Amino acid sequence: MAGLRLFSVTAIVALFLAATTVSADNQPIDGVPYEPIYHLRPEKNWINDPNGPYRDPVNGMIHYYFQYNPFSAIWGNVTWYHVTSTDYVKWQRHWIALDTDKWYDIYGVFSGTMMNNDEGVPTAIYTCVEQHEIDVQRQCVATPSKADLEGPRKFDILDKSPLNVVIDYHDVPGLYNSGQFRDPTEWWPDPAHPGQWLIAFVARIVDATGDNAHVVLFKTTDPTFQSGYEFSHTLWQYDHDPDHMFECPDWFTLHNPNITNGTYEHFLKVSTMPSHRDYFVYGTYAPGPDGDYIFTDDKTRSFTFMDYGPFYAAKSFWDPIQEKRFIWGWTNEELTDAQRIAQGWSGVQNILRGMEYDATEKKLKSFPIPETKGLRNLKLVQQEGLTVGATPTVVVPAGTTATRYHEILASFEVSDPSVFSATATYTDATAPEIGVMIRANTGLTSYTTVSVRMPAGGPTATAGSMQNPDGWPIWREYTGPSVENCSSQCKAERVCESWTYASGDQSCKLYWLTNNYTASSGATSGTVREPLLNFGRALSGTIGEARPLSGRAPFRQTAPNRFELQIFVDDSVIEIFKDGGLETLTGRLYIPDGVNQTGIALYARNMGSATVTANVTVFTVDSIWETPKPTALKNFTDSMYGFLASLLNE
Repeated sequence: MAGLRLFSVTAIVALFLAATTVSADNQPIDGVPYEPIYHLRPEKNWINDPNGPYRDPVNGMIHYYFQYNPFSAIWGNVTWYHVTSTDYVKWQRHWIALDTDKWYDIYGVFSGTMMNNDEGVPTAIYTCVEQHEIDVQRQCVATPSKADLEGPRKFDILDKSPLNVVIDYHDVPGLYNSGQFRDPTEWWPDPAHPGQWLIAFVARIVDATGDNAHVVLFKTTDPTFQSGYEFSHTLWQYDHDPDHMFECPDWFTLHNPNITNGTYEHFLKVSTMPSHRDYFVYGTYAPGPDGDYIFTDDKTRSFTFMDYGPFYAAKSFWDPIQEKRFIWGWTNEELTDAQRIAQGWSGVQNILRGMEYDATEKKLKSFPIPETKGLRNLKLVQQEGLTVGATPTVVVPAGTTATRYHEILASFEVSDPSVFSATATYTDATAPEIGVMIRANTGLTSYTTVSVRMPAGGPTATAGSMQNPDGWPIWREYTGPSVENCSSQCKAERVCESWTYASGDQSCKLYWLTNNYTASSGATSGTVREPLLNFGRALSGTIGEARPLSGRAPFRQTAPNRFELQIFVDDSVIEIFKDGGLETLTGRLYIPDGVNQTGIALYARNMGSATVTANVTVFTVDSIWETPKPTALKNFTDSMYGFLASLLNE
């Protein structure tokens, strides 16, 4: 594989033409277990980050590109794969739109953005990577050809600018090394300098403030966005990332009803590598000391995760037809490399989401766009006023084939929400919990839970204990004066679920999940006493990761005794939205028993004297793919890549 990374897709066509016909036994097999039908992905092989989502204002066509390895279900040979839709409901697969065919991107066409330049031409900017001892990350530009723009506007091949490379890593002052400068955002007008455009990237910079993660800005006055770039300044800096670097920044505006001097607020999204999650930063975009606009985070509105699961590298874009901003993310597999190769594909793009700012909860929420309802097929269940308790109420029995692909709408109301007590002490077995069992078998001995529950533990911290260092990694670490300071800091940071304070070195470690405790003198650990959105896989039967996923999910201030769950089950891909997307969680399940583990049930545990009432609706969900139209070119390329994949697997 390492050798083939040095060749572009087009460069190896000659190799294929010189080869003999490949046996059908060596072709990747479609229809493998765990295969989703309404999440975007190619028919086979690896994908990752969203790139260049774009809606053409001329004909309304929706274009979406994402990272793709045409040779394997393992990362490498990074290109841009292309899919299109006219309505966000049904999609067509195309092929590679940006390939690794230039000296400056021979190691990869990495993440990027596409939008109209100041002359109205769709323009993509991407991180072009050449490899030496370490990655050499630069920035390059591509556009559709003039013939395509004046003709069919397919945008299925993007032509690289003769002016590439447009920004070199040498142009970033204080850059740690050439492999720490990537992931362009959209361009936007510079509010401090009319006629000038800004664009942001992530960079690891060593300067007088230390070794830290920065969102850096470059500026240009070229209306084509293809030349004249100069370093401007740092938009935002974060001093506490364990890797000193993050990825995939996104910079956008949304309506905020609380703003009195305008209707829109700026938001920043970044992807953090230790937790492999995306988080939103809230703050103010205003002139700094030298007049350039900088982003200052608001300490009263701490960061929030966009999703509590393996949702990563999200990229937003502006739909000029609907005049709304949407956002896509990528979800990786939770399998070994051998398992990925065996199934023949790896990764999906998440359901497309809209975004809104909730002024009451002071956070962004993300939710499935309304067009997703267009995939609903049969209504399997609609029940209201169900009283649910410790004995689960089965609403769809196991063995229903259609429920490998379905959507659940469930709402719950609890008569006394104080049962979710911040002052009580619970174990995993005694914690109050309300939710839905999915992928359940007939006897309910195997299932996965989607629930709102209290975490184990209590208001008193556990002395003489630390979190298992081999578990989930830390969110951040700092030096603090006391146990009380560490505990209160975790509570204040909405991404923090648990903490450990070590008196010896006065270190406070904040965790985005909770690990098992291990004995340690001088250490004290605790959890935030707040309900969690929880994805429980201990009894799921999955062959992948079985640890639970969770994140803080308090009851809404406007509805303190009820909550809603919208759950999408697409075989191995699970997407969960609580309360209209105030909290979301993406999970993976690999259930070998397929159709015999498709039941759905509602339950409520450890409610004391409180009663729980539920409403539930279940729809089957259709495939997103339009019926493909075979062509000679598609048959040729499919055969070529089957042949190349067989060489790689030998």
